[in-house]
Amino acid sequence: MRCRGIPAGWLILTAGLWGMGAAAAPAQEPAEPPRAEVRLPLDEVAPAFRDKVRQALEKPTLSARGPVEAFACRPSTYQWLLDHPDRAVVVWKRLGAKCVDITDKGDGRFGWGDEHGSDVTWEEVYRGPHTRAWYAEGRVRPALLLPTVPIRAVMVLHFTEETDASGRVVLRHQAEMALHTDSRAVGLATRLMGASAPKLGEQYMGQFEMFYSALAWYLDRHPDQARPLLAGLVDE
Repeated sequence: MRCRGIPAGWLILTAGLWGMGAAAAPAQEPAEPPRAEVRLPLDEVAPAFRDKVRQALEKPTLSARGPVEAFACRPSTYQWLLDHPDRAVVVWKRLGAKCVDITDKGDGRFGWGDEHGSDVTWEEVYRGPHTRAWYAEGRVRPALLLPTVPIRAVMVLHFTEETDASGRVVLRHQAEMALHTDSRAVGLATRLMGASAPKLGEQYMGQFEMFYSALAWYLDRHPDQARPLLAGLVDE
């Protein structure tokens, strides 16, 4: 089992685009790939991040939307996982997954980095009854022989609660992303990929969704294992 965690969906996507750009040479001016409009009420985004979020949403290098997922779980568990991605990683590791580490930087900020110079920090910038949004920025090194790339990204997660015929609560969610970078190489690679770029983005959005949905479902499905898996992670 392999789990990439929150930042990896954004960062590995950037690296993949860079690699595509290095391998291709356009015969003619490539067309802009189709984009998925990210749904977020900008006027309600935290004021300190509003302009940065607007720039990422209005001028994305790449935007993508994941599939709609439906899964049974306790809404409180799902919400807890959204609030504590660093602890969710620990649970995944206890289940045997190979995950990147996420660091709690305090005040609702989280971070990820590696020994190659990648360093990204993100935090929640909007919380509604059915929507969460995070803003991330930093630098990513797509490959050892390439320089770091500055990125700004907005991730939005929409979710609703329903009740099935048996009376169980079922959640439906869908993730959206807008990624912006001033790197000309990444921008060109995105255009070269054309319609394939959003498809790649959709796959990574699916991984982002599964990071939360599969874990929330598993903890609900196996309550006998929930206590040892969450030991030392849940505030008393």
